[in-house]
Amino acid sequence: MDFEHGRNTVVQTEKGKLRGFRHNGVYHFYGIEYAKAKRFMPPEEVESWKGVKDAVNYGFTCYPFRPDRIGNNLKNPHRFWPQSEDCQNLNVWTKDIHAKEKKAVVVWFHGGGFFNGSSLEQVAYDGYNLCNTYDVVVVTVNHRLNVLGYLDLSKFSDKYARSANVGNLDLIATLQWVNKNIEAFGGDKDNVTIFGQSGGGVKVYSVMNMPASAGLYRRGMVMSGTLGKQLSDYERDMTPNVKRMLEILGIGENEVEKLEELPHAQIADAYYQAHLDLGGAGNPYFGPMKNEDYLGDPVFNGFSEAAKKAPLIVGSVYSEFTTLPAKYQRYAMTDEEMVKACEEELGKENADKLIPIFQKAFPEKKIIDLLTYDYSAVRGAAMDFIRARLRDGCAETYNYFFSTVFGTNEGTTAPHSSDIPFIFHNTSLVPSADLGAEETKRLEYLMSGRFIAFAKTGKPQLEGEEEWPACTKEREATMVYNVDTTIQYGVDKELLEEMGKRIPSSTL
Repeated sequence: MDFEHGRNTVVQTEKGKLRGFRHNGVYHFYGIEYAKAKRFMPPEEVESWKGVKDAVNYGFTCYPFRPDRIGNNLKNPHRFWPQSEDCQNLNVWTKDIHAKEKKAVVVWFHGGGFFNGSSLEQVAYDGYNLCNTYDVVVVTVNHRLNVLGYLDLSKFSDKYARSANVGNLDLIATLQWVNKNIEAFGGDKDNVTIFGQSGGGVKVYSVMNMPASAGLYRRGMVMSGTLGKQLSDYERDMTPNVKRMLEILGIGENEVEKLEELPHAQIADAYYQAHLDLGGAGNPYFGPMKNEDYLGDPVFNGFSEAAKKAPLIVGSVYSEFTTLPAKYQRYAMTDEEMVKACEEELGKENADKLIPIFQKAFPEKKIIDLLTYDYSAVRGAAMDFIRARLRDGCAETYNYFFSTVFGTNEGTTAPHSSDIPFIFHNTSLVPSADLGAEETKRLEYLMSGRFIAFAKTGKPQLEGEEEWPACTKEREATMVYNVDTTIQYGVDKELLEEMGKRIPSSTL
């Protein structure tokens, strides 16, 4: 029987004993409380306990900013879980709680911007396969989000001077917990890699730009997290939003402590309405703001000394948020029809100029795939981010571009989040990640294997495989992950530049 739950699955942490369970060769510890906090205040240490606590259930996840809705479970199978303001918990997978040789540790910051998501939201976030395949310790974390984690009340009360960043301070607290406790789980506290996707990627580099994180991580990976000014505090002031929210709630500007007593949903609804009243669209900005805790967006404010010393992988996917208009059926179109579609969407002059450049950059793609190429959301910002790292003399920075075509609708270029199951070695959990048995296995090996090699050694190299060089000012090397994976230099640089000059970002 490969299951155990008892005296042999107990670890001693700084605050007390935890009992997880062992299954299929891996120890699982779920819902470990790493901190507690009062509303809008920085996290505090949890109290010590006597006896043994079970750690076999996932902890509460944070309330989302807007109510949960059904997404695309074919592309990103989701899980939903009970929600609470008391959501500061983490999960650990490890092969050996009694390891003599301490193992590399990877800590996952989930996506969903800074307004929703959780450590278990996507099925692909499960840490079992990554742990079992590569013998690393995997940690995934929940933290405070949206108005609970990033509501800037500093202009209204000294008490809340740090409120805009308490969600990120939770993430610092997770790394502090790892530093103090991970050796009990077989991990090496001095070999920690933080990684995250989308908003989680922003969390990675923003945490790296917080002075309190120094010494708590060695390296990082940012997946589809370079979003330019979209998730940046640069030149932002959220004070008008807070003022309007207080008006909606009938709370005076000198009475902000009353917010501590209101239900989360009431505050969130009022903040959303304030955003709309002030002419906003979509969701309002949530994220860390420059202050004593955070140096600000590193592209505009420079990188912290610790961030400069940390090697980093920066990646993105082919389409990100760009989808093919429904009137076009990629699998059924001739080349002539694709050219005509590009002319209709982009204008004939632009199509005539861009199609040859596109075909040079991506000869394996169909002409219509020009319409789903991400030139304005993440890809260009990724290269800007890397150039900022090079500008500031940072440690090695590696770039990847996930360029696969999936079988959904008989051919869909890689959308946002589609690289996650490959990095987590979890393609078996995501039906649409199936590219064919051998192709999927090979790509999963390359992507998860290179990531873990990086986590263990600082170099994303696999024995017998092509070398992945870091970017330099002279040569921007990109690992293009596809069925035929290869290193390319300046692969889409000309295409990015031409599309940026010719096509407004709102066109596609």
